[in-house]
Parts: sequence; structure tokens; C-alpha cells
Amino acid sequence: MAMKTGEPSWKWRRLVTIAVVVWSFWMLVGLIDAIDSELNQIIAMGLLILIGGSVGGYMGFATAQDVAAIWRTGRALPYRDEGEREP
Repeated sequence: MAMKTGEPSWKWRRLVTIAVVVWSFWMLVGLIDAIDSELNQIIAMGLLILIGGSVGGYMGFATAQDVAAIWRTGRALPYRDEGEREP
């Protein structure tokens, strides 16, 4: 699912990340009126960690992939053709 320039498509990664974040927030909203117990606090903390991990992993993976492409090609714009000019 790469683009013509060779840059990878982020469609599925974005959809999975958005789905995990929406589901986690939906679960957290369900805990608002629940009994304030230690178990519910642990569940809420786990959902917040899941949200942070999903978003951080999504952005961190993008950065790592771009750094690897720059390292591999030795250019600052690894997904641009050699003859292509800046807009």
C-alpha cells in the first residue's frame, strides 16, 4: 500500500489507532457513573495507558520509519524523486 513516491500508506495504522482511542474513551465514559472501586481505578488507568501507548506508538513508528528511510537513502527527503523540485 505504498504511494507512487514509495512513502508508505498510513491508512490502516490510522484507522486502528482511532478505533482503539474511541473504544477506550467509550469504556472510560461507561466508568463515570460506576462505583468508585480500586478495580475501576485500575481499569481506567489501563485504558489511559492504552490510549497513550497507541498514540505514542503511531507517532513513534512514523518517526522511526522516516529516520530509517533517510538513513537508507542518505537524503533529507527520502520519498522525493531525485529530479523532483520543491513546490
